[in-house]
Amino acid sequence: MKRVLDLFASVLGLLLLWPVFLVVAALIKAEDGGPVLFRQQRMGRHCKAFHILKFRTMTADAAERGPQITVENDARITRVGAFLRRTKLDELPQLWNVLAGDMSLVGARPEVPRYVDLFRAEYTEILRLRPGITDPASIRFRDESQLLGQAEDPERTYVERILPEKLKLARHYARNASASWDLQLVVTTLASLFYPARTLEALVDRLAPYRFALGLALQSAAVLAAHALALLIRFDGRVPAAELATFLRVLPLVFVARMLWMQAFRQFHGTWRYAGLRDLRAVSFAVTCGTLTWWFGARWILGVTTYSRGIAAIDWLLCIALLAGLRIARRLHRELKPGGLPARRVLLVGDEEPMARLARELMDRRAGDVEVVGMLNGDVRRKGLRIHGVPLLGTKGELAEVVRRTEPDEILVAMPDATPELREQMLRDCRALGRSARLAPDLSQLLLRPEAPKLGDDYSSEDLLFREALHPDGEFARAVVGGRCVMVTGAGGSIGSEIVRQVAAQGPARLVLFERHEFALYEIERELRGRFPDLEIEPVIGDVADAQRVDDVVGAFRPHAVFHAAAYKHVPMMERNPSEALRTNVLGTRTMAAAAVRHGAHVFVLISTDKAVEPVCMMGISKRMAELELRLMTSGSGTRLLIVRFGNVLDSSGSVLPLFREQIERGGPVTVTHPEVTRLFMTVPEAVQLILHAASIGRGGEVFVLDMGKPIRIVDMAKALIRLYGLTPGKDIRIEFTGLRPGERLFEKLLNDDETVWKTAHPRILRAVSQGDEGDARGELSRLHDVSAERIGAMHAPTQPAEAIPA
Repeated sequence: MKRVLDLFASVLGLLLLWPVFLVVAALIKAEDGGPVLFRQQRMGRHCKAFHILKFRTMTADAAERGPQITVENDARITRVGAFLRRTKLDELPQLWNVLAGDMSLVGARPEVPRYVDLFRAEYTEILRLRPGITDPASIRFRDESQLLGQAEDPERTYVERILPEKLKLARHYARNASASWDLQLVVTTLASLFYPARTLEALVDRLAPYRFALGLALQSAAVLAAHALALLIRFDGRVPAAELATFLRVLPLVFVARMLWMQAFRQFHGTWRYAGLRDLRAVSFAVTCGTLTWWFGARWILGVTTYSRGIAAIDWLLCIALLAGLRIARRLHRELKPGGLPARRVLLVGDEEPMARLARELMDRRAGDVEVVGMLNGDVRRKGLRIHGVPLLGTKGELAEVVRRTEPDEILVAMPDATPELREQMLRDCRALGRSARLAPDLSQLLLRPEAPKLGDDYSSEDLLFREALHPDGEFARAVVGGRCVMVTGAGGSIGSEIVRQVAAQGPARLVLFERHEFALYEIERELRGRFPDLEIEPVIGDVADAQRVDDVVGAFRPHAVFHAAAYKHVPMMERNPSEALRTNVLGTRTMAAAAVRHGAHVFVLISTDKAVEPVCMMGISKRMAELELRLMTSGSGTRLLIVRFGNVLDSSGSVLPLFREQIERGGPVTVTHPEVTRLFMTVPEAVQLILHAASIGRGGEVFVLDMGKPIRIVDMAKALIRLYGLTPGKDIRIEFTGLRPGERLFEKLLNDDETVWKTAHPRILRAVSQGDEGDARGELSRLHDVSAERIGAMHAPTQPAEAIPA
């Protein structure tokens, strides 16, 4: 059937348009004497090549003078060619291609072979049908040359941005082609050709400074025209002289009454491009009030009692139509104006009312960066209907099939009245199909519900300690780092960066920042140079497990103090990557400490963790092995080797607080592994202050333990944070228990079973003293080595080189 229609339309078009063909051919020939037609190889049905025909719009040597991509104001375009491109008359010879069977009136635009080769899989599906003269992409990208003209690299922009969007539209057409859609596309194409959108937009821009005067003039003309037309219609164009005289007496009153009521309803101050039902309702009220005013005014003031009621009724109707028409015309121009590149295609899923509001809002975005491809609701009887022109494609149960057909980039779930569980299930269903999905806000309820959750300006992580925070004291730190060279490993991390800040404030002679990650190092260096412009800073990229690099750096700078904060700390991640945990946390510590001893460092501080106490996870095992390595190196060393052990720090990378904040701000749920899980907490500045203090009082070989207060239940912390947002736990934000993760314990402790606690000069710094000797330490280290080797072997993963796992 489609082929029959193509044959009929192409024959009819060629017969009717042959004079146009002759005129265009003559103009092209007259301009430069070159060939009239342009022939180029394109890929047709089933990816078979054919030669497409066009009127030539560029110079005869265009192929030698530039790329195949043509941009706006391309120097190769001829004067006649510019007109043909603007009116799309250059496409007329493709009626021959349609007649020959190479093309159809409607179908994906044929591309050159090299572009088809880039997207062979997509074109194999698309070119099951004949390519066409017009298609959805032709309408969407009717200003393609203008878009390409604005790009720095037109070829790259076309291949990476425009062509993929064209392919999405083409695949959608290929899967849903129908005679009715073809007819709609043909009509839309013709309308887009003849509607002077760019010319009108330029005119609107020029008249923008005179918006008020222009609006007043147009509406005044509409009021006068409506009354005059009402008179003509009432008397079928033959107005009696007496009625004309009465009309002229009444007209000034009509005009004044209309203007006063339109001013009362603020009709001279609106922006017509956003006109909607509220504006049309205001117009109707203003016209109705104006009609009543002039009608009774004519009787009581002018004494006119014979004026036709029919004129008043027709005038009322015409006035509303003309005034509303002005606004609708401006709104339609805005709607028809071509947008830019569509960034993503969106599918709406949920309840009909919120989806309708959301669709209207998204479609009002004239940047063209969002296309609503359809909606899914829960009522099968509504399938096939349209809301704001967007089709209801089915029910939520048909999600998988609709996603396959429409290929949305993102799914927005609009279910504001559903339970949190139902919304979360819908999000999981959407994401299971490989699509980005998120909850859409219900725009109608934004002012009815509390403001989107956010923390107050006075928020501090100290609010979640459930105790008084420590006050800073830099005197002891200055004794260790003041006027000396200090090196910090892991300088871009949560603990390392705070050590760097506090050390920098105490006036070291030089600060060496040793970090593996380039961006983290760049960020902390930039911060320090801004805050301490006179400080000598040495940013160094390196791996603590790289013995040669470490020795070169420590040997070059010979630091007085080394704070070793570089480590992997994420428990579940290290369960999956045990070899890396051992390499960085154990080998890195041994390498760094050995270099510090070899090059005469005065003090070396290892930052340890409560996970190293009776360890059950790979991260804890690796940190315990690092502690034992350092303990065995202490004997006979001129360097004071110290260990500072503590629990969790608030707001560090990998901490629960950033995760909780993210979950609360997107509406929940907040996930906690177990209702009884507890942890010890400090703020990062507190922990670092005590680390520096411990470095000043240590004599070598000590394991310092920071007193972090009472353990805090994670669920209590989550509830406290929710309340800080002004929300109610369990009501506004649900808390969900997910189960303990691999390697996670219900509680942590800071002392091993064979350790006793001694007090120090600082009430928050304790000393853990082991009852075992060096032989016990070696035995424990060997046992942990065997456990690590077993875990690595059980994962069937390639092991690290021998030196990565201490023997």
